[in-house]
Amino acid sequence: MYMLMIEGIRMWITSSHKVFCGLLLLFAAACVLQPVMADNRTITISYRGSGGSYVGDTVVFDGRNTFGNTTLLRITGPGLPSKGVPVNNLNGVEGTATSVGVDQNGMWKFVWYASTVPGIEKLATARYTFTAVDSLNPDNSASALFMLRKPEYSISAVPNPSKPGDYIELIGTAEQGITSAKIDVKDVSGAVLHTFTSPVGFSGSLSYGFHSDMEPGQYTVTVSNPALKAPFGTTISVVAEETTLPVTTVIAMEPGSAPPTKEVNMVITSAQVPETSPVRTPGSPLTVISVLVTGLILASVIRR
Repeated sequence: MYMLMIEGIRMWITSSHKVFCGLLLLFAAACVLQPVMADNRTITISYRGSGGSYVGDTVVFDGRNTFGNTTLLRITGPGLPSKGVPVNNLNGVEGTATSVGVDQNGMWKFVWYASTVPGIEKLATARYTFTAVDSLNPDNSASALFMLRKPEYSISAVPNPSKPGDYIELIGTAEQGITSAKIDVKDVSGAVLHTFTSPVGFSGSLSYGFHSDMEPGQYTVTVSNPALKAPFGTTISVVAEETTLPVTTVIAMEPGSAPPTKEVNMVITSAQVPETSPVRTPGSPLTVISVLVTGLILASVIRR
């Protein structure tokens, strides 16, 4: 009986030691291993639409930023610095960006009125990258590729070159769906001589005519529309009419001829007049008869 009591106590001590050791190990693990908390902070960028537009169109960009209160937007791509420029000023300092506020829900929104952006003419038909960066955490950013297409316009003048007073017709195409276009005629100094407004057809066709009243020289015709920052155009040449010179021809007659000297006016071009050989005037019949009579008289005298 005594031996059984001793064995029960030993087993209880052994089991209690194991439990104690287990609790001790759990406590140590709790002190060493820190709980891992999920970081839900994020920054995103997206755009409204199909992912592309014409250069000069209005585009809406928006996204989420839970890092801070300000989102920075910049654009990179063909014709722009490698470090990007502000989306609201393509002539801005390289590496800078446009500041956009973040609301209480961590959302931001930016409406890109591209037609009013300085330097918009630098953009070509290509894919551009729009990047959103947190102002306080520049390593946290998001990017979106956006296809921009420059409208393909063409304009030509008929006839070209033209002469003062000619009727000049401007024929062209405007790919973008505009209903009218402004036409400016400028001289070499950039002064606007004429301004016209031409309708544009549904298919983009453009045709406008006017009578030229410009002096001989080079002129620039530009076609523009408020939806497009950079106009397009062509150069026309106005040349002078061919110059003319009056030429007086005097017909010289031998004595005894009936018509008197007469002045004739002719109009020829300014090209060099070829030299002509002098024209010999044949002798008159009276002169021939006088020579024959003189010869007969001399022959009679010699015979005597």
